[in-house]
Amino acid sequence: MIKRIGITVAIVAVTFSLLLIASLLLSDSKGPNSMDIDRNGQDIGGIFKKYNNQIYASVPSNGNYLIKGADPSSFRLLDDNYQNRQFGVDKHHAYCGNLIVEDLNPSTAKAIGNDYFSDGKQTCYCAMMSVNNDALSIVSELNQRMQYGLGITDDKPQTYIYPFFKLKTTATPYRAILNTDIATNGPLSYYEGKILPQANSEHLRQIPKLYNDGDIRDSEIYLADGQHVYYKNTRLPLQDNADLYAIVIDAQNQENYLIDPKQGMAYVNDIAFEKQHAPYHVLSLHGGHVYHTLFLSKDGIFYFDKEENKVLRVKDNPFNSGKFKEIAPLIFSDGQQILYTETSDFWGGRRNPGLKSKSTHIYRLDEPTTGTWEKIGMVNYNYGSVWKNGSNYYYFDQLGDTQLVGQTIYRITDKATVDALLSPKIQTEEIRKLVRTDHMATIKKTELVNAKTSYSTNYWFLWAVILFAVGIQLFLWILRKSGVNPKPFSIENKRFKVNSLWTKSYSLSDIDLVVFSIETAARQNGYTGRFQIQTKDGKLSRKYMFATQLRLSADTKQELELYIADLQHTLNQYQVHSVVK
Repeated sequence: MIKRIGITVAIVAVTFSLLLIASLLLSDSKGPNSMDIDRNGQDIGGIFKKYNNQIYASVPSNGNYLIKGADPSSFRLLDDNYQNRQFGVDKHHAYCGNLIVEDLNPSTAKAIGNDYFSDGKQTCYCAMMSVNNDALSIVSELNQRMQYGLGITDDKPQTYIYPFFKLKTTATPYRAILNTDIATNGPLSYYEGKILPQANSEHLRQIPKLYNDGDIRDSEIYLADGQHVYYKNTRLPLQDNADLYAIVIDAQNQENYLIDPKQGMAYVNDIAFEKQHAPYHVLSLHGGHVYHTLFLSKDGIFYFDKEENKVLRVKDNPFNSGKFKEIAPLIFSDGQQILYTETSDFWGGRRNPGLKSKSTHIYRLDEPTTGTWEKIGMVNYNYGSVWKNGSNYYYFDQLGDTQLVGQTIYRITDKATVDALLSPKIQTEEIRKLVRTDHMATIKKTELVNAKTSYSTNYWFLWAVILFAVGIQLFLWILRKSGVNPKPFSIENKRFKVNSLWTKSYSLSDIDLVVFSIETAARQNGYTGRFQIQTKDGKLSRKYMFATQLRLSADTKQELELYIADLQHTLNQYQVHSVVK
């Protein structure tokens, strides 16, 4: 009884898994091909196309979506502004991407700026860029994709979406302000369609953000109104003041940071660093050789760990021992010693694969130096720079590990390499080659700080893969023991039927020849069988693949030769000619 229950559970689990995989594959291939729509559809403007007298909206990262109910004869882009390419109207409705905007009058709708749209009474926010639909959970998405793939519903899962929100209806019209996603009617202000709590619209401003070249621009996400300070829609626990500024870390897609020099405080996104360790100072605005933005304090070095979603402290601050100056990006000198940053990754082995951690290190240069550093020149404007100390030359890199230059500092081994680096036409690959050929050597160094983010392995996923593979094997074994082993084709009522996902049948009288072949299996040892149907009009079908039995491993050549001989015997009974190539 226990054995029967176990087998039944295994069959149900594997059947469901196969059904899930098949439905997911079908959902990806269902509907008009995006390339066909892009190539053959009529361009309406923006993200919209007319194809087979239906309107489709392009939603980046998930293809084209049919706009159900859209009137193809009256559908148009609201206006020609590229910023508004995601907003369309017809004689019945207004549309944000592929979704209907209820209660917005399409005949009076207009863009008021900053991705806001209004008909004079109703106002909505419709972002110009699509994002992952956070409202759709993984379970819901799988369920919807299964139903869509199996034809239970015609609604393609909305895994990506143009963010859309309605604003509160008021007698006072809304207007766009500033150069970010803000609209206000005076008393109420919205950022990306969501309320800015207690914001004073008359004094709202974008906090300046600082780049490493000294450039200053307006932040799109840090806002203030003279009293309050906001990260997007979240009010931060600090008072607005004129000294506030955001920072941009060059070459890094990192978090957002706000600096309050008046209080010595730092904020990452909407998280405040601990006040007891203030004041904080950012180590550098350069990002070529860091995974973390490092902040210095008298109590240590602090960084944001994205996996733990909090600010962490590491060791004492080695920069407290002297007056260090950043003489090159991420390289610091106090006149006696050199400190610099560098990154490393740690990956698991065969039994425990995957990325385990990423680290930003602070090293001390332990090369014999005289104390005086002379800058010789830049390497192709901003690839790096060449420096001299005593009789030795060094390369200070700015490209970073993303350009496959792993170290921040290299010792140059000969004068010819110095000349090559200072050549105005040197390319990145040439620098990498100089490293590989030891013209730029590894230096001596001592680690002082290691800011590390650790990553956990999703063991449940690995176990799921293992159990699925075991379940498939068990399912196929049960089918073989039960005598189930479908042939690659069947012949009934004088018709030759191909038994595959691409089911097709031929009249026996139309078949001139069946061509069998044995080919080396892909990605595993062994062979697979294939056959083609050549009809009397000279046409040749696609190649259909088959195996001698239901199993995951490939067949041997001898097994296929015997199996093909059996298939040829069946064809001979119906007077169908066949050959083996």
